[in-house]
Amino acid sequence: MDFNNDGILDIVVGDRNGYVNYFRGTAAGVLTTEPDIKANGTTIDAGNNSAPVIVDWNEDGLLDLILGRESTSPGSIRLYLNSGTPENHVFTTYTWIQSSGTNITWSRCTPQVVDLNLDGKKDLICGENNAKLVYYENIGTNASPAFSGYEYLESNGSDIDLYYGSRLWVNDWDEDGLPDLLVSDYNGWVYLYYNISTGIEDEAGSELYSNSELNIFGSPTNGYFSVNILLEADSDVKFRIYSADGRIVSESGTVQFTAGEHDYGFDISDEPSGIYFVQIDTGSIILSESVVLIP
Repeated sequence: MDFNNDGILDIVVGDRNGYVNYFRGTAAGVLTTEPDIKANGTTIDAGNNSAPVIVDWNEDGLLDLILGRESTSPGSIRLYLNSGTPENHVFTTYTWIQSSGTNITWSRCTPQVVDLNLDGKKDLICGENNAKLVYYENIGTNASPAFSGYEYLESNGSDIDLYYGSRLWVNDWDEDGLPDLLVSDYNGWVYLYYNISTGIEDEAGSELYSNSELNIFGSPTNGYFSVNILLEADSDVKFRIYSADGRIVSESGTVQFTAGEHDYGFDISDEPSGIYFVQIDTGSIILSESVVLIP
């Protein structure tokens, strides 16, 4: 996400203390730590477990801030509209996002804004403390969203209901033109729910993380590092390394491994410094970890 409109990807993320952290991407492919995001000149503090979303909420060409939080009183989702410029954001006071005139209140609320039903208007999905996924259909316009009631997202006719504290990301995972769901919970597992219609029903999720493991050794690195993988079954594995902007830096052919623990080495010394992501794909599970390349 390009937060400061300079053509380079940045990262905006919440934290346990309720602040909104900003990491600016540079042309050198590294991230610099910037001051936490402010409103009215004061660092934004959502209480605990801030969950930011950057989106042009009112379609005025400026990026706004949607901020979920742990507390439900008096509301769980703040809306900070940007009154600055695309390069220099100005956030002042916030309002609470509401449904039917009442503040939306979900403990440990983790919102996402996406057109889930593909009607051309941004909708709202919330992960929450009890690990269900709450869907608010936009009954207003794309530039002025409005909500009236919610429903839980389902898979195979039952509510998606994980262990505790659901967090989600919406993405067209299989590039079929439909928004799919990536959902994690307190246990640290990640589930993939494929969308099989233009509505909001998803087929059964497949667990991306299982008893297999991927660990990185030698990070930060100046080029060479190794991975240690623990496989629960004999597997044909493909390795890929991605740059922070999604470019495939390295990709292996299929490597056959037996069940158990294995080491595998990489050399990315020809790449610019920055953050990279190592992914293994067995066809049934996908695991990934980050590695930092330094000069």
